[in-house]
Amino acid sequence: GRFNYNYRGRYYLTATLRADGSSNFAANNKWGMFPSGAFKWNISKEPFMRGVRWINNLSLRASAGRTGNDAISSYRSQAYASSTDSYIFDNSVGVVYYPSRLANPDLTWEKTDQYNVALEASFLTSRINVSLDAYYSKTRDLLLSVSTIQSTGYSSLFKNLGCTDNTGVELTLETVNIEKRRFGWTSTLTVSHNTQNVLDIGHEDFVATVKSPDTPNFMMYGYKAGYPLNSLWGFKYAGVIHNSEEFVENQSSKQYAFRSTYTTSNCLGIPKYVDYDHDGQLTNNDLVYLGNADPILYGGFQNNFTIGKFRLSIYFSYSIGGSIYNYTELYMGGGTYTNQYRYMLDAWHPVRNPNSDIPRAGIGGYHVPSSLQVHDASYLRFKTLSVSYNWDFKKKKKSPIRALTLGVTGENLFLWTKYNGFDPDVSTSSDNAALRRVDMGAYPRERSVVLNLKIRI
Repeated sequence: GRFNYNYRGRYYLTATLRADGSSNFAANNKWGMFPSGAFKWNISKEPFMRGVRWINNLSLRASAGRTGNDAISSYRSQAYASSTDSYIFDNSVGVVYYPSRLANPDLTWEKTDQYNVALEASFLTSRINVSLDAYYSKTRDLLLSVSTIQSTGYSSLFKNLGCTDNTGVELTLETVNIEKRRFGWTSTLTVSHNTQNVLDIGHEDFVATVKSPDTPNFMMYGYKAGYPLNSLWGFKYAGVIHNSEEFVENQSSKQYAFRSTYTTSNCLGIPKYVDYDHDGQLTNNDLVYLGNADPILYGGFQNNFTIGKFRLSIYFSYSIGGSIYNYTELYMGGGTYTNQYRYMLDAWHPVRNPNSDIPRAGIGGYHVPSSLQVHDASYLRFKTLSVSYNWDFKKKKKSPIRALTLGVTGENLFLWTKYNGFDPDVSTSSDNAALRRVDMGAYPRERSVVLNLKIRI
């Protein structure tokens, strides 16, 4: 249901209530109630603003509401049976079904309460338009897959757990730079900042959302109370072993730990990691916070030009700050299975490059998530270029065509970034919409050029 109220174009009130159902949840929790309300004060319509001519519009908005998230695969609340044909019964291979997923009859909606305040203003006959939004949201009952006790026979359970919050501001500036009969130029600049934090994850010390490929699986992305939602975790990379004396000294000091067991005969060039608890092993106790995938600032810059019958539109998007794991470096940065990154040409070698801190080529057991694979995710993208020309045939009475527009549009034309992967603004993960910048060799945003023709008859 919805309720709207308008008092003399100065005060607006809206209230809504909706009920949504989802088959993704348990039988008794399929439905959720989501109320919301909004208020707007059109300040420019007040009597005391009548003499202020250089302000065309000035309004203040406030809203509050609750939304729900059911972005998980269907029937996750129910137990699941998998099949296998690897068993032989009575001299024949039969299909066997076995339980492979725990049921959770309490699984329900993930709920977010959001509060928003915004100020909108237009100046100088709407040649300058400004919008400033500030918001805060708090999410409860997160839909997460958490580890279970191995004695249950299952490795994980999908459940509602924890609480996060989200705070941000968004600034939009629109300007009419030039407005002539044969030439026009308008611009739009957006600047945004967003901070997401984990407030609580129940009895869990951490919840891993992305893990390293080898056993044991170490957390690379995950939730931990008091840290950003999109935190990166791993070991502190400390270079390589350059000589056997350094390796022998570390056996007593236990300042560093290694992925595998080595001796003085094969220790040179192996990667070393800071051993914070000095037990000589890489464990979860040595994992440290390595950065936040969320950028400090992000937004875009749009320019539109009108030159006679030509139309030109140029759009750049940008992201400043934030970190990203290059997951492919776990295989292509010293491993033995695939092609390697170019920087491996500078890897440690006893003759050619004895002072390098890049692990020696072909070393085994290298799949350790660490600061070595974490990179700055900042970028500037030439997102869109669109050019069109319009022919008007209205004056030609015998022509069946009234107007014709021919244009060409290019998308994702150029990308400037220091990231050594394909694209820092991608995410391989599709089963968790909250995860940001998970690059497991994700295909970059495709570059496209589209020719379009519009005919009006």
